[in-house]
Amino acid sequence: MKVVWSVSHGEFSIGDYYYFSKLRKIAENEGLEMKEERVFKKLEFHDLIVFNYPEIKFSAKDIAKIREWIKIGKKVIFTGYYSNIDRVAENINRVTRHFGLRINYDLIRDEKRNIGDDMFPIAKCGNLEVLMPCSASVNGGKSFVVGKDTFGAVENNVLVLGTCVFWDNYSIDFVNNREFAIRILRGEFP
Repeated sequence: MKVVWSVSHGEFSIGDYYYFSKLRKIAENEGLEMKEERVFKKLEFHDLIVFNYPEIKFSAKDIAKIREWIKIGKKVIFTGYYSNIDRVAENINRVTRHFGLRINYDLIRDEKRNIGDDMFPIAKCGNLEVLMPCSASVNGGKSFVVGKDTFGAVENNVLVLGTCVFWDNYSIDFVNNREFAIRILRGEFP
């Protein structure tokens, strides 16, 4: 599977050593190449496209292209953050509403299941426990990551996660986040 990490809409760079060096190394050790792409139209040459915290609004033309990609079987991952910080949830929702998915402008806190801070809740994705820090809830589609609320949902090969930091250098080593990250980068979501 050819995986591309978009920076075409102001996303966090997979090449950012401080935030994502562990993820990149884990992916490479698993045989996944994390190519980064700045040019939106070049994203189409990959099987799985990651938009990790897109800060730039998607145009109508971009949205039409993403919808085309989904129709031909490509997979797309969108990750946001709580409370619509930087209008990222708004940017994502412009695209994902076409698939019946939405990131809410809220914050999931869990006083009981967390790693010492209620803004760092633990959720489940199938048989995996995952840390989902600073997450908004997600509506629509099929629930994919659940806990106190829905942290992620999927519909028509589009995965929407309420947080973009579950796979950063801090969170990747907690519970089953490594395995979760690799599974979704392999496209292992319905």
